[in-house]
Amino acid sequence: MKKTVVLFSVTVLSISAFAQFPVVPDSVYNFIKRNSVFRNTVDWQKADAAFHSCIASAKNIKDTMNCFVDIVKQMNDVHSAFFLNNEYYGHYNPIEDSVYKLIKPIRERAMAVNGKFHTTVLNKKYAYVMVPAIGAYGPEQVNQYAQALFDSVCTFNSRKIKGFIIDLRLNSGGNMYPMLGGLSSLLGNTVVGYETDIDNSEVRKWEIRDNNFFTGGYQATDIKKTCSTDHTKMPVVVLIGPITGSSGSMTAIAFKQRPNSYFIGEPTADGYTTSNGFFQYPPNLSINLACYFAADRQKNVYKTTVNPDLIIAGGDNFNELMKDEKIKRALAWLAK
Repeated sequence: MKKTVVLFSVTVLSISAFAQFPVVPDSVYNFIKRNSVFRNTVDWQKADAAFHSCIASAKNIKDTMNCFVDIVKQMNDVHSAFFLNNEYYGHYNPIEDSVYKLIKPIRERAMAVNGKFHTTVLNKKYAYVMVPAIGAYGPEQVNQYAQALFDSVCTFNSRKIKGFIIDLRLNSGGNMYPMLGGLSSLLGNTVVGYETDIDNSEVRKWEIRDNNFFTGGYQATDIKKTCSTDHTKMPVVVLIGPITGSSGSMTAIAFKQRPNSYFIGEPTADGYTTSNGFFQYPPNLSINLACYFAADRQKNVYKTTVNPDLIIAGGDNFNELMKDEKIKRALAWLAK
């Protein structure tokens, strides 16, 4: 009799967890199984059994969501995320304390400058453009940021600029549309990248057309040209680091294989070079799923990080740029 009561209690709790989930869990599970770019890394026979066991034993909605987190964890997917009732669920690889101590100040700085561009002239002839994370939602907001960045680059037209430093070290992601549209005068009216499937085959291309960014033929920005500018022949140094990720990594990839371009810094955040799709399950569940990898204009695919041509660990000084070790080396390269 006691055993029957226990079983009944578990059943009630499982039904309660089920009732709070907006769709049939299997439908979401199978969607991930079919569409994740990491799907070939998993033994799905074992994963199926583990998932159904997890769902059956879920006592609340958090337990249910953690069943999905376990799937992306098995695929070592740190870029996908689930949102239920505006609460985030995802997987991160643990960071060693010593590493976290080094990147913590940069991470905090990145959060403080989110959406705030910074430009200046160094040594009277080199343009410095810091592009942070940009959390833009909807076409109007995307274009506001894109126009602001484009206009910032335009301000250098009246100066005798000999080269550019594009600083992506504080760019942890967000929306790449305003980043690539805003930097279009440097990237050139050409194909600047691709998205590739699990077999490295092209899915869609990224293009700059008349200073606007297009992805798969869709025009993502509508920039009004406030100046007649073409910086495609200018030498460019791109600064990257461990905080650079997601759309920050995509922006870096768009500069890879660009003529007269050089990368200085540290490898970008590991695992954030995937192109993600945003999928809505009414009424309150959404999935930001890693569906494709990013590739540069020569179709070199980036599956983990974007690496610099010259590695310089540490030495960041965002308060006094001329004392920043990476900027010192960037200026030395530009001087050549």
